[in-house]
Amino acid sequence: MTLRLRHVLGVAALAVLAAVAALVLTRRLPAPAASKHAAAEAVPTPLWAPAEKRAIDEAVAASAAAESKMVLRPAVDADAADTDERRDLEAVYGVYHPYVTRGDLDGDGRLDFVQAFVEKGRSGPWFHVAVFFGKADGTFEKPIWIEKAISLADGDVTVERSLVVITPDLAADPSRRWRWEPSEHVFVDPDAEPRPAGTADDDAPEETPEQKPRART
Repeated sequence: MTLRLRHVLGVAALAVLAAVAALVLTRRLPAPAASKHAAAEAVPTPLWAPAEKRAIDEAVAASAAAESKMVLRPAVDADAADTDERRDLEAVYGVYHPYVTRGDLDGDGRLDFVQAFVEKGRSGPWFHVAVFFGKADGTFEKPIWIEKAISLADGDVTVERSLVVITPDLAADPSRRWRWEPSEHVFVDPDAEPRPAGTADDDAPEETPEQKPRART
């Protein structure tokens, strides 16, 4: 065997040994553990706090047990239409949820929240908007419905100080504002003109087709 052939065979043998050693070490080395920061990023932030989730579940159960047999589920981000206006809001706020918002609506220092629901079984979807007032023990009151059976796939709900703002269509300017009136225990429209004294509900003119529906309970 010539010296040149021996040299070639020796180099080949060393290459084979190096490959085998690398394969063994790769199998023995444990996979790198994910950092705590990366693990935290992998867990999405819950949409509702536990107390809010309990209040929402109770409202859904109550709707199913009502005489109307109305079956609701809480509206989530995926119920919203994908529009340029919504993408602009997401770019501005980073975290943007169109159907749940929080604030102190009655000025008692406790956190309240607004939640939209979707009604099943209708051509739609049709949305119902409710306010849950916070209680001293950290739970929430039963929902007070502001509007029912409205179109909200292209819009959202927000809170501006003590006002609930409902925007049926982000691409359009009109929005509806509701303020809590504790003396009447209802939400009222602060933009509505005061009704003349002695005017009953039956005397009020009917809404025109161009007016958006409002349901007040």
